[in-house]
Amino acid sequence: MADTSTDQEILPRGIPDDRPAEGDDSAPLSFRLDELRPWGIAAYVAAGMAADDAETVVDNQLWSDRRGVDTHGFQRVSWYVNWFRDGTTDPTAQCEIVTRTPSVLVADGHHGLGQLVITRFMEQLIEAATESGLVVGVIRNSNDWGCGANYPYHAAEAGFVCYGTTTSVPNLAPFGSRRKLFGNNPIVWTSPRRDEPPIVLDMAITPVALGKVLRARSEGRDIPVEWGFLDRDGNPTVDPDVAMRGIVPAIGGYKGIGMITASNIAAGILAGSAHTGDVAVGRRGQFFLLMDPGVFRDRDEYYDDIEDMVSQIRAAGEEDVLPGQTVYLPGELEQREMDRRSAAGTVSYPASVVRSLSRVGDELGVPFDCAAVPDASPAGGP
Repeated sequence: MADTSTDQEILPRGIPDDRPAEGDDSAPLSFRLDELRPWGIAAYVAAGMAADDAETVVDNQLWSDRRGVDTHGFQRVSWYVNWFRDGTTDPTAQCEIVTRTPSVLVADGHHGLGQLVITRFMEQLIEAATESGLVVGVIRNSNDWGCGANYPYHAAEAGFVCYGTTTSVPNLAPFGSRRKLFGNNPIVWTSPRRDEPPIVLDMAITPVALGKVLRARSEGRDIPVEWGFLDRDGNPTVDPDVAMRGIVPAIGGYKGIGMITASNIAAGILAGSAHTGDVAVGRRGQFFLLMDPGVFRDRDEYYDDIEDMVSQIRAAGEEDVLPGQTVYLPGELEQREMDRRSAAGTVSYPASVVRSLSRVGDELGVPFDCAAVPDASPAGGP
C-alpha cells in the first residue's frame, strides 16, 4: 500500500496487530462449546485471573459467539491478555460500589476487565432495581464491554426495560473534521416479553461495528464500499488499513456524532471516567438505566401491549412486505443464531481468530488443543 503510516496509527488503542500469513486462505473452523469454555478459563487463569472471574468472562464471550457477534467474543482473548501484560488492565480488579442510593449506583472498575466488572455491576443493578423499581448506574475506570447487548439482555430477562451505553477509544472525528476524538460508542435498548426472549436493539453508531473492519484487516480482504469509510481526504475506500486511518463514518452524519456526544456525556463525564479523546484501555465508562414496567403501569398490560406491537410488526412483514425483503424484530436474527448455535453446541471462527487463540495459548502455556469439528455455522453470524 502506498500509505506508510504505522500499524499503531491504524489500529485503535490497545488492539494488537494480527495480519494473515502470505497466501493464508484457511477456511473457518468450528469448535465445541464444551471444549472452548474450559480452555478459555485455563487461559485467563494462566494470565492472572481468579478461576470464578475467568468463568464469568468466558461465559460472557461465548454468549457473544453463540449470538453470532463473534467479533466481540473469543476474538478478544489476545487483546485482554496483552492488556494484562502491559499493565493497562488489572486481572484481579473487582467492581466497587462507591455511591449507593435506592435509585443510583456509582461504581469504580479499578481498571479491571470490562466483561468482569460490568457483569458484576449489572448483577447489583438488577438487585437494586428489584427493590426500587428504577435505577441508574454508572461505572468508571472500566474497560471494553465486548458485546454490549449482554448486560441489558440479562436485565430484560429479569423483567426490566434497560438502556446502556459505553465510551470507547477514539476512532471518529467531529462532523467536518479529521481529528479522531470520539469512540464508536454503541447503544443498547432491551425490552422484556412475557414468554419470549427480549427485544434487543444493539447498535454501533457506525454503519457496521469496527470489529468487522478489524476482522477484514486480519483476514487480508477488502471491506464493502457500501460501509461508507473514507480516506483522510474524504474519498471512498475499501482498504481496511486506509479506512481505520481515515474518516470513520457515523450513521446519519452529524446526527450520529450528536448521539456519540450524548453517550460520551452519560458514560464518560457523568460517570467520572475518561471522556472524549482521553478514553483509553482501562479508562472507559458505562451508563445503564433499568426500569420496571410495573412502576409505570400494570405489568400484564405492558406485556399485552408489547405482544400487540409484535403482532403488528409481524403482520406488516406478511401482508405488506417489499419484494425480496423479510421483516424482523430488533435482535431477532441474533437470537435465532444463538438458539441454533446453542442447540448445535458449536461456534465457528475464521482462521485469523484460530491463529490468535493458538498463539496466545502457546504464550500462556495453555495450548489451544480444542478439536475442530464439522459445523454449518457461518463465521461472522447474522
